[in-house]
Amino acid sequence: MNRREAIFAGISTFAAAMAVAPAAAVAAESKEVPKEFAELFILLKAHDDAFTNHDLPGVLKVYASKSVLLGTGPGEMWSGTEELTVAYENFFKSFDKGHNDFESRHRIGAVTGDTAWLAVAGDTKAKKDGKDASYPLNVSLAFVKEGGAWKIASLHFSTFATDKA
Repeated sequence: MNRREAIFAGISTFAAAMAVAPAAAVAAESKEVPKEFAELFILLKAHDDAFTNHDLPGVLKVYASKSVLLGTGPGEMWSGTEELTVAYENFFKSFDKGHNDFESRHRIGAVTGDTAWLAVAGDTKAKKDGKDASYPLNVSLAFVKEGGAWKIASLHFSTFATDKA
């Protein structure tokens, strides 16, 4: 898998990462989602479900009206509905539907009024054309409340990948 393929495959697992990320503010021994993260958890689960099912309208629905998606390298920046659409259409092509799994090693986040943030580092296992792929993945998000509902304002993902298959 080359770097570009790894980047596109990497984004396929940030949704899985985010499904567990809100527990970041909880002590390691606790499995409960803190109250202040509950709505974010629901938002990220909606993103995860839509992403896994290649449901573009569902994915776009979780983004704020002014938002950005950032990748690892130069030029990997998408904002606005048109650019996010193109990015996600490509991401959907880069992984087998329903085949991504993320195990977090480190999680942290905070909610302050109408803004929140989350950062997660972990390892990803995915499939493309039935073949296994694995790599580390970091994800950071900023959230805003828009019309009383949480939305993703900024999502940044990065992964280290080699050009080895």
